[in-house]
Amino acid sequence: MSDHHHQHASAPRALALGLVLTAGFVGVELIAGAVTGSLALVADAGHMMTDATGLALALGAALLARRPADDRRTYGYARLEVLVVPVHVLLLLAIAAYIVYESIGRLGDGHSVDTLPVIATGAAGLLINLVVMRLLHGHAHANLNARAAMFEAVADALGSIGVIASAVAIALGAWSGVDAIVALAIAAFIVPRAVHLLRQAAEILLESAPAGLDPAALASAAREVRGVVDLHDVHVWSIAPAFPALSAHVEMEDVSCAEHVLTDLTALFRDRFSIGHVTLQPETQALHEAIECCLSPDAGRLAEGHRHVSAGL
Repeated sequence: MSDHHHQHASAPRALALGLVLTAGFVGVELIAGAVTGSLALVADAGHMMTDATGLALALGAALLARRPADDRRTYGYARLEVLVVPVHVLLLLAIAAYIVYESIGRLGDGHSVDTLPVIATGAAGLLINLVVMRLLHGHAHANLNARAAMFEAVADALGSIGVIASAVAIALGAWSGVDAIVALAIAAFIVPRAVHLLRQAAEILLESAPAGLDPAALASAAREVRGVVDLHDVHVWSIAPAFPALSAHVEMEDVSCAEHVLTDLTALFRDRFSIGHVTLQPETQALHEAIECCLSPDAGRLAEGHRHVSAGL
């Protein structure tokens, strides 16, 4: 089994463990916040509750994505992981909005805090978030929801550090509004990452070429293969973050060598560009002109970069 398949298969396990740890600590922070009078701990419990919801969404999407392909969904359910991302992003933005709201209110709040239990609870929360970050780190590249959950754990870890720092500062006689300033910095950390995740999901849903997979570069590399005259009608997209796919027409000098040419091209795209799902249509110049592939709906887009054999004769 490849490393990618191993990581994809173990992602639900990491998400489930992260969910148990995060949801379990929410109750601890709520009780500690009520007992110590710390609004920071109560707010952090709200952050972790939102994280737990995000982890539950990610886990559900990851489990459904493992369902096999069928006659209607020929690529399977891998894109469910992408469809859940906008909900996850809304949760991240909700966290940021809540932090800002609580921070503004707390700037003028002079209530007393029992700092020692707050520091202990904040330290325990930091440890929990570091464990969740470690669990999800290995899956963040291939799974957008795992990446979003990891960002949430990072934000919560920063929140825990802020809780600890503000409690220590207050214990030493500092102004009680210092934790509000730290919280606003956390909100500033969350928003750009939420926007970045949403942009990544949109690129996949629009079937844009993945980063590092330029169709022109793919065509240029294909022409290095013996027997290939040209590669055109090149489409490269992602089914899911770690599931790139490619389809193209291959003009050959001699279609009787198609088996060897297609084998070499498939190996090239797999080994050099990490594209495992490749669909290639072999053709000669005569067949290319006969089927009029350049009259397809995307012909306008490809016309400028399209190279005919006759142009080089």
